[in-house]
Amino acid sequence: MLEDSQKIIEERKAHSVLNLLTEIGEMMITSGAHTARIIRNLERIAKGLGYNCELVLTYTGIVISVYKQNKFKAHTLAKTIKTKGLNFETISEISILSWDVLENKISIDEIKSTLKQIKAKKVYSDLQLYALVPLASVALCILFDGDWLQSIIVYFSTLFGYYARRSMMLKHHNHMVAFFIGATISTLFIHFMGVFCNIQVKEALVVSVLYLIPGAVMINSFIDYLEGYFESGTARLIYSLMLVLMIAFGFLTSTMIFNMPFVTTLNQFDFSVFQLQIKEALEPQGLWIEISKFIFGGITSLGFALMFNTPRRALWTVFLLGALGYLIKFMLIKELDMNLTLSIFAASSFVGISGIYFAHRAHTPPIIFMIPAVINMIPGLLSYEFMMGMIDWISGGKGQKPSVEEVIQTFSYGISTVFILFALAFGVAFPVVVFKSYTVKGKDLNVMIKKLFVRNN
Repeated sequence: MLEDSQKIIEERKAHSVLNLLTEIGEMMITSGAHTARIIRNLERIAKGLGYNCELVLTYTGIVISVYKQNKFKAHTLAKTIKTKGLNFETISEISILSWDVLENKISIDEIKSTLKQIKAKKVYSDLQLYALVPLASVALCILFDGDWLQSIIVYFSTLFGYYARRSMMLKHHNHMVAFFIGATISTLFIHFMGVFCNIQVKEALVVSVLYLIPGAVMINSFIDYLEGYFESGTARLIYSLMLVLMIAFGFLTSTMIFNMPFVTTLNQFDFSVFQLQIKEALEPQGLWIEISKFIFGGITSLGFALMFNTPRRALWTVFLLGALGYLIKFMLIKELDMNLTLSIFAASSFVGISGIYFAHRAHTPPIIFMIPAVINMIPGLLSYEFMMGMIDWISGGKGQKPSVEEVIQTFSYGISTVFILFALAFGVAFPVVVFKSYTVKGKDLNVMIKKLFVRNN
């Protein structure tokens, strides 16, 4: 009888652990963690609770088995996961919690209480997000040599598009539609202001939809591939490509609307001379060029960090890495005449390796620094030229079939964009994979560096 009671108690505890791990796994997937990090954290928590676990993860589901010693007596649970999002605060807090469970053997009830607090925590208010996130697009516009008049337009276009997309996602509408609506609203507003005020808005259009680009999902996909999680990596890649397709379709819709003949009747003002005067008066000179690249590179990264719900304690690091990374890219191109792809790879590698170091200082997963810090190096101009070339083909804007030279040039822009994104992702992902065993607990990167230094001497 006593033996039966112990078995029942053990069964209940195993099911509690199983449900708990499934809940944590779901939280991490929906917050944008890559597969290896999810597995490490869940195994750590299971070990702290006295269990072993086996996991099968995809981007849309999770299967977990827990057992003591005998695998044939494992308890298994599968769950489908549909919600997608980014919340780096949740990833960071769960990482800290996993170490707490492993080292301090905290109870299941305490873990549940902590999880409840993590779920309820709001890193930034709605007002902070809507007021500050558009500054990322403003800074990007300045980095792409846009003027301050275009930057003001970009601020409001991002605000309207971001509000629409975020509102739809919070109400659990289809993500693809939400991204299409956001892209359409942002580009429609910029096109309208360009025609209404008779001003040049090319740089504004270049950055108009970059706040929607699923850079974090793409980088996580690449990390999954490097670590051998091909199913999850492929699912993330396809999801991100579908989002990019919807963004491009929104851009196409807006552009084709404003290519219609009636659009010219919307022109009411002529601010073209005023725009030129602003550009000439406020254009940085000399050393101020490098300083502006540093400052606006950091502001861009900060804006995306807010969008990703990055922990407040990590913001200064995000700004520093984003600013230095963009400045390195700029100086390599300007001073050494380096190829754009190679310069971006070098700059993103610097961010990736530096992110590993700062992770040990701030006790935060390195990817939380890296992703926002490299977003400012997205090849916006090349992707814009590629999209505009494709739009000309689809709309027949020139009244004739494109020449061979135009076809080659358009595809050249597209191929260059793909290779730059590859270099960007690889520069960030490679240090994560190489140094993944050097955690903040007992395997500090500083210790490794000191050992290497002593050995070489």
